[in-house]
Amino acid sequence: MAISQRLVDPSREFKVTASYGWQVSYQAALLETDWTKMVELVQKAESEIHNRRLELSKDHNGTQDEREAVVNALNGLRVLRMDAAAWRERQNLAGTRQPGSDSYMILPANGRVNTR
Repeated sequence: MAISQRLVDPSREFKVTASYGWQVSYQAALLETDWTKMVELVQKAESEIHNRRLELSKDHNGTQDEREAVVNALNGLRVLRMDAAAWRERQNLAGTRQPGSDSYMILPANGRVNTR
C-alpha cells in the first residue's frame, strides 16, 4: 500500500493516529501546494524528525508506534523531496535565463534552440 493511501482515507480526510512534536512540521510539508516553498518545509520537517530520532536512540524513550511513524514520515518526505526536485528541473527546462538579464527565454518542448 502506498504511503499516500495509508495517510488519506476514502473520504479524503488526513489520518493522524497519534500526536508527536515533529508532526506539525511534517504535516505542513505534506499539505503544502506551493512548490517554491516545498523544499524549505521538507528540510524543516526532516530536521525535527532527525532530532527526535536522535533522542529516541539515546534514551530509548518513545513507543514502537512513534519509531514506525518516524520511518514512515522520513520516507514520505523523501518522496516529496524527489517530487520537488523534479518540479524544479521542469521549471529549469521550461525557461532558461538570458545571460546578464533578469528575463527568461522559453525553450521549445524539445528543449533545443534552433541556430540556423
